[in-house]
Amino acid sequence: MLSRHLVVRVIYTARFTILAASHLVILIVYARENVIVKLKLAARRQPEKVVPAYTVRKALNNTLSRFGSIICVYWLVSVSACQSSGPQYRVIESGFTKFEDLFTLVDTIRLDASVLIGQIGFVDMSDRGEFLVTDDVMRTLHVFTASGRHVRTIDISRCNPEDGGSLLSARFLTKGGMIATTPRGVYTINPDGSCNQRLLEIPPNRPSFCERQDTVYFMNHVARPPQIHAYSLESGNVRNYDLRKPKFPSSTAVKMGYIGRQIACFDRGIFYRYAESSDGEPLWSASDPVLFQPKSYRPPERDATAREMNILTSQLRELAYEFTYSHGIFGLDENHRLVTFQYPTEFNMNIVNMDAETSISTTDNQNLGIMLAKEGRMYTLGDYELLPSGETGNRTLEVWQFHPFESPYSRTRR
Repeated sequence: MLSRHLVVRVIYTARFTILAASHLVILIVYARENVIVKLKLAARRQPEKVVPAYTVRKALNNTLSRFGSIICVYWLVSVSACQSSGPQYRVIESGFTKFEDLFTLVDTIRLDASVLIGQIGFVDMSDRGEFLVTDDVMRTLHVFTASGRHVRTIDISRCNPEDGGSLLSARFLTKGGMIATTPRGVYTINPDGSCNQRLLEIPPNRPSFCERQDTVYFMNHVARPPQIHAYSLESGNVRNYDLRKPKFPSSTAVKMGYIGRQIACFDRGIFYRYAESSDGEPLWSASDPVLFQPKSYRPPERDATAREMNILTSQLRELAYEFTYSHGIFGLDENHRLVTFQYPTEFNMNIVNMDAETSISTTDNQNLGIMLAKEGRMYTLGDYELLPSGETGNRTLEVWQFHPFESPYSRTRR
């Protein structure tokens, strides 16, 4: 069935079309009469002179061409008046519940201390349960088994010796291999850890990406308008999708949130995050798109105005105490997306049941650092492991089992 918003847009488009057509007829008649009057006046002044037929046609065409520009402008204004800058979302307000009602700690992953990780930056998991961990200090990638045993270490500088930038994010690919991003490039890596190629088709410094049906989608907040670059793993072709124009472009471009967690892929589609939005937004909108919003959410009402970066970031920090900004988006499982929010808020995450169109918000008092969410489990950073020798090992990964919910508190708002 057509949504109410779509029906209203169709009706208004039809009205504007009929109105524009009627005005077009009036303008043509007026133009014709205008030419006839001018020719009659000319005949009165010079009754002996016969005006050739082609002169009449030329005068009529010139007059119509002048009115043509007016008609075109009128048509563009009429059509644009019934178009919106983005999809019209139906807003559903979330309920609230305790964190322990949604998640239970079920396991702790101890990463092999034979390889010490300076600082864990990004974590991904393969379909076989292997972990891919980035080291922000050593600028290396580490692959571990599901139990935490070390498999290999990958030095990304071997892919491009001139790339001295930090390692931003890395993900496993479904059919084997990996993709890693730095501020200067995007690289594909073979399953054995050897470098494959640099993806020159993708702009550098695009750490948020995900894979769906042999295509990798890269989020680009700083483009105007923001874009998603879809890279085909089979053909190597890239398709660029323009996203909706953000209401607050400075906040969108600067508040890029959790590195590598600004886009999430599901079987049903792609969802991306703007700082100004309370939920992930679909790349391909449905006929009646829905936006979920925590009850105490404070939507941004203005943007930062400074041009200098240090002043701009200071303004955005002040705005964060007045409004609510989202921070990242995760695919908790194929039916639930998880959106996190920037401090300070009364909640720090909102979970959406996409099938049931319900949502629930919660907060963890432990201020857990979410590193990964997949297949109904959430992985957070734990404490450093204390080894039998008394030395300190790597930080652990704590595994939380998600308990799906049916929220009776969700309420629809327009």
